[in-house]
Amino acid sequence: MRQFSHKGFRIEQLSFEAKILYSAFLFFAIAAMLVSVAYYSALVGERPMQGAREYYGGEAPPVPAALEPSAETAADDALDDGPEIDMPDDMEDEYIAESAPMLLSMTKRKLLEVTHFHLFTLPIFLLVIAHIFMLCAMDPRVKAAAIVSGVLSSGIHMLAPWLVFWGGASWAWLMPVTGAWMTLSMFVLMLWPAWAMWRPAKPRSA
Repeated sequence: MRQFSHKGFRIEQLSFEAKILYSAFLFFAIAAMLVSVAYYSALVGERPMQGAREYYGGEAPPVPAALEPSAETAADDALDDGPEIDMPDDMEDEYIAESAPMLLSMTKRKLLEVTHFHLFTLPIFLLVIAHIFMLCAMDPRVKAAAIVSGVLSSGIHMLAPWLVFWGGASWAWLMPVTGAWMTLSMFVLMLWPAWAMWRPAKPRSA
């Protein structure tokens, strides 16, 4: 790790084995971000702000009209004199999931658990990719701006659920906005070193 303390060292000058190790870490880090994006999309559905309001703001999700019993269905259930068809559990679960994705409101205890987990993992994740990013040859001001963007977006995104939880639905916009900001910042910190370390090293001037 002496490269991080060596002034003027560039990422493309890493040894071959170091490039393999750093590239593997960046590959898994990028995969982790993609999975996080997919998980968030599945959690809040097609309307991110509405999902954030229901999940973090404690609002009960609306029941789709397709699942509400009609008058005819209620009358049939009252008579209850016809044959019943037992649906396999997996088919019934699949139908319910497609018709109305389950969305349980976040409790304070659960939110504390999620925040506790992220406060221990996200800073370490950011620390590692930012150190690799610092080996890239670029304007120090641009490098500092990218790192500050990653730090701020991560911090605000971890704070956003609490603002929605305490402040209500008016803060729901913070979840998709800060999530997109953090994702973009992280991808810059990961993709730039992945490209820079494998490009041919330029001869340094005297």
